[in-house]
Amino acid sequence: MEATAVSLARSVLDGVLSRAGSAVADEAALLLGVRREVDFIRDELEMMRSFLKVAAANPDADDTVRTWVKQVRDLAYDVEDCLLDFALFADTSSSSWLRPRRLAERHRVAARIRELRAMVEELNQRFQRYHVVADHPRVLLPRGGGSDDPQLADQDAGYSAELAFQESDIIGRAREKAEVTALVLSGAGAGALGVVSVWGMGGMGKSSLVRMVHNDPVLLDAFDCGAWVTVPHPLDSADEFVRRLRRHLGVAKEQPDVHAYLREKRYVIIVDDLHSKEEWEHIWPVLHADAGQGSRVVVTTRREDVARHCAGHVREEHGHVYELRPLGREESKDLFCQKVYKSTEYTLEKEMEDQASPILKRCRGLPLAISTIGGLLANRPKTSIEWMKLDEHLGAELESSDLRNITKVIVSSYDGLPYYLKSIFLYLSIFPENHEIRCTRLLRRWMAEGYIAKNRDMPVEEVGQRFYNELINRSMIQPSKKRISPSVSVDRCRVHSMVLQIILSKSIEENQLFLVKKHCNEVPQSKIRHLVVSRWKRRDEKLESINFSYIRSLTVFGDCPASLISPKLRLLRVMDLEDSLNLKNEDLRHVGELHHLRYLCLRGTDISKLPSLQNLRYLETLDIQDTKVTQLPDGIAKLEKLRYLLAGINFSKELLHKVEQPETDNRKASLLGNMVSCLYCNGGDFCGISSLDRFSVRAPEGVEKLRDLHMLGAINVGHGNGVVGKLKKLTNLRRLGVSGIIDEEGQDLCKSIEKLNRLQRLEVRSNSLQFLVESDFSAPKHLLSLRLYGDLVKLPKWIGSLNDLAKLKLLGTQLKQGEIMLLGKLRNLASLGLWENSYIGNSLNFGAGTFPKIKFLDIDGLKKIEKVTIEYGAMLELEQLWVKDCKELLDSEEGLSGVPHLPNLNELLVKKCGEKEELMEILQTQVSEHSKRPKFLIGKSIVTTSPKRRRTQ
Repeated sequence: MEATAVSLARSVLDGVLSRAGSAVADEAALLLGVRREVDFIRDELEMMRSFLKVAAANPDADDTVRTWVKQVRDLAYDVEDCLLDFALFADTSSSSWLRPRRLAERHRVAARIRELRAMVEELNQRFQRYHVVADHPRVLLPRGGGSDDPQLADQDAGYSAELAFQESDIIGRAREKAEVTALVLSGAGAGALGVVSVWGMGGMGKSSLVRMVHNDPVLLDAFDCGAWVTVPHPLDSADEFVRRLRRHLGVAKEQPDVHAYLREKRYVIIVDDLHSKEEWEHIWPVLHADAGQGSRVVVTTRREDVARHCAGHVREEHGHVYELRPLGREESKDLFCQKVYKSTEYTLEKEMEDQASPILKRCRGLPLAISTIGGLLANRPKTSIEWMKLDEHLGAELESSDLRNITKVIVSSYDGLPYYLKSIFLYLSIFPENHEIRCTRLLRRWMAEGYIAKNRDMPVEEVGQRFYNELINRSMIQPSKKRISPSVSVDRCRVHSMVLQIILSKSIEENQLFLVKKHCNEVPQSKIRHLVVSRWKRRDEKLESINFSYIRSLTVFGDCPASLISPKLRLLRVMDLEDSLNLKNEDLRHVGELHHLRYLCLRGTDISKLPSLQNLRYLETLDIQDTKVTQLPDGIAKLEKLRYLLAGINFSKELLHKVEQPETDNRKASLLGNMVSCLYCNGGDFCGISSLDRFSVRAPEGVEKLRDLHMLGAINVGHGNGVVGKLKKLTNLRRLGVSGIIDEEGQDLCKSIEKLNRLQRLEVRSNSLQFLVESDFSAPKHLLSLRLYGDLVKLPKWIGSLNDLAKLKLLGTQLKQGEIMLLGKLRNLASLGLWENSYIGNSLNFGAGTFPKIKFLDIDGLKKIEKVTIEYGAMLELEQLWVKDCKELLDSEEGLSGVPHLPNLNELLVKKCGEKEELMEILQTQVSEHSKRPKFLIGKSIVTTSPKRRRTQ
């Protein structure tokens, strides 16, 4: 990962040059009288960026080059810091520069610019003094160029880095092997050429699995010839691939055309470790030689988009995409015991089991990690203290030669990223192990840090979303759940524990990140850019030794030290205190002085009052959702760059269930207690949700001036001050949440919503939603998500026109069967939540042909429901069916019928529905006989559906 410094330097330089070339920078340079200095710095930095592009192509640069690259990066940071001060002063009127205090600041900034010019000149002289290029001409060689040695090119011997453990060590993949073999053999011997793409994270064992398939005697008998070719990188043409293919096929040199040779055969060719679509475009013309004999090409890749691209080159029935997922808990344990004790039947003692569990948890089903760590422990004393030491010091162990196979595979994935993805991926080291990272949180932080720039006419949010999706496609981050619709992003993701350990050490090494933990002893002496406080024990004196003046992001997990937030954080862009503990109102008293702040998140804290924020003119995100704040401070309307204003209680079913659980966080329980008592009053009878108004924040005065707002909610607009009618001026809104609508204001709200053509997510909370039915208006045609809370009874006509709607959640709407049938006609609806009192009938029927695209159905709290019926032909793409808190369900087949009619079901959950022994037995039988053998969950338990499936959960 030596390219890390280069990638970081290039990312910083991109941002610096963008700012240095802006009109704001030009204006500030004129005001300060340093125009020549700024032009000089800009020109020099452009040359440095050009050099870095060359350096990035050479992974073997020596220490001289690497040292110079790091110095370029650090200087770029210093220049960017100064440019931030540029912009801050340029935002004020030129007349204010004549004030004595402003004059002093003006001289300080100008002096700093001249100092930076001198530093740039010195760095340039150092570059020449040590002959970084002259004495190191190989720096200028493109990566992979200059070698014609066939032995070097063939040193892979047909194996990729993923084949780091023996085939005999592959445990728990019998089902996967059978499934992939079946895909390869389907149609073989007749018909057209087929492609099977196997994809998954690096270290998942794709190559090992395909090697087992490739060596299967049944498969060998089905084809005339075969070859295994590991793709060389970079692959700029087909020549090297053809040479390797020729050698593995045993094609004589006198037969020049491999394509013609293959045309006469029924072949199976493995294309191992494919990195990109571009590589496939070089390879495919060589392999596309089948003469109707049913040949097969099997591809392994770490990227989902590449896998789908390859399979898309043949007819749909001959193209298959197979995702190789992590091992289950039992398989992981079997593989671990096989490596440590040479037996899958070994029974661990209780003490050893306790130490093995956290190790396996960190491996999270990654076969390469389990196999390598197991092999290491096989050669060490088999004691609990030895295993405990490895778990505690895993980061250091990964840097040793014993675990180099894990590091090698992960580093190769990292090195394959384009430079603009390396910096944002490294940024994920801020979040702790096993932490589920909210997509929106990540994107807004990336934006605030300057990692994402607008691409021509594409909004910065869309650019960031593409980067996020690309990291998922490349298996660098793992989605917490499968995407339900192409139009809906994956809500949360996480970084694999092994990957996190490696990028964490790299971030710390590059002086980008410093972690303050309860066991922390050392304090960094160098400049740090990102500070993370995790599980700190409130010994604030340790924090006083840290230099806060260069910190750009502050993130707290757990207790927030009282003295942490101070004016010393003058360059801070991101303050993320989400879910931090013991945060008090007075701890925020200096926040308004942090002029460069772009992201302020207090979500899930005990804060009830905010200080003045009107001087935070660069603030883009203000997230106070799930706090006790009910009123925003004066001056919010002056924050013209504000894009995301998130407030009030996120009234979701998930929070309501947290309140019901005994382990509920007391803080949120007290906050939501009144809400729950309202919803569950009188033994479950619906009593309205008008009291929800107090759980939203009053709309700020002048909200219509915030023209850049993309998200606003949930705000209380029911104050008769005309704010409802002013919402139509916020034409950039993508998400809106409102509550407190008074009857006469309902029509005004509908008229405002009608003008918001870019709106994608709408949430309306009110005691009565009748105005939505009575109003004749056109809803935004691109609406993706709709949440309705309140008495509705009948669906508005405009809902039928929402052809793009993917997610719908209903609470308290009191709909009847006829309305459910209307919802079933929404052609792109992928997720439906029918929650407390959203439906009032005794039976709920999903008719044939309805809900054609739905993948997730969540029925929760329908207290009167006795029957849920899914007819044959309904919900054919449904993958998850949840039925919770429906205690009146009949304890018979009629209680929940139609499960066998759901061909794509992979999860059935029945929870808190009372004692239903007969129904549970029927469902268990149906699930066991289902072709997909879905998980069957009763509460937190997974019911055994077959001996095989039990081990995959």
